[in-house]
Amino acid sequence: MSDPLPFRLPPVDPAAADVPAASLSPELLAGLLADGDDELAAWTLNHALSEATRVQVFDGLLRDAMRLVGERWLTGQWTIAEEHLASRTLLQALERIRPQMGPEGRVGPSAVLAGVAGEQHMIGLVCLEQALEEDGWTVANLGADLPAADLGAFVLRNDVALVALSAVGTDRVGALSESVAAVRGAAGERSVTVLIGGRITAQPGLAETVGADGVAHSLAEAVALAAAYRPA
Repeated sequence: MSDPLPFRLPPVDPAAADVPAASLSPELLAGLLADGDDELAAWTLNHALSEATRVQVFDGLLRDAMRLVGERWLTGQWTIAEEHLASRTLLQALERIRPQMGPEGRVGPSAVLAGVAGEQHMIGLVCLEQALEEDGWTVANLGADLPAADLGAFVLRNDVALVALSAVGTDRVGALSESVAAVRGAAGERSVTVLIGGRITAQPGLAETVGADGVAHSLAEAVALAAAYRPA
């Protein structure tokens, strides 16, 4: 199904394994994802996390691996079947490496994450969810394709400090504007920060266009912006 890998990991006891993190290449991870092996993909990510932060691993190894998946699909090396399987497998692997937060992880300021109406991509939201949880936020990930009215209703009913919205294509600008307006309307006099992420952030002047407080071009930028706007 997938390309030959630089090396294939044998079944291992992760606790006893001694594989240098530097050898955990994007090519290896991409191949594991396209093979549907969420267990070894999670092991690979966990091993990388032993030598780098979650944000560094997600912005580096994980992002590069998914870029390879996309390139191999675009060039016809892999079919849409491998691309879909890789995305699904990555979501399963990310669930396996979710940070284990105790009761103290439920008392931080509240962040809401969502893909705007029509947006189907979830991976970035899940990565941001984990990174924010590690940074002390209480996160509600509402998933992909969330109508603006439903986002507004959620913000109205909950004490929300941050809303992070995700979109890919430039055809989602209208949906982004509607979602930001819904958040502003629901928040009323409350201060709610709205950030935008996803490939749509390559569009110049996006924050001003949709009325957001900022855009993040990477996970590191998103976490830093969230921290800058975090309530005292």
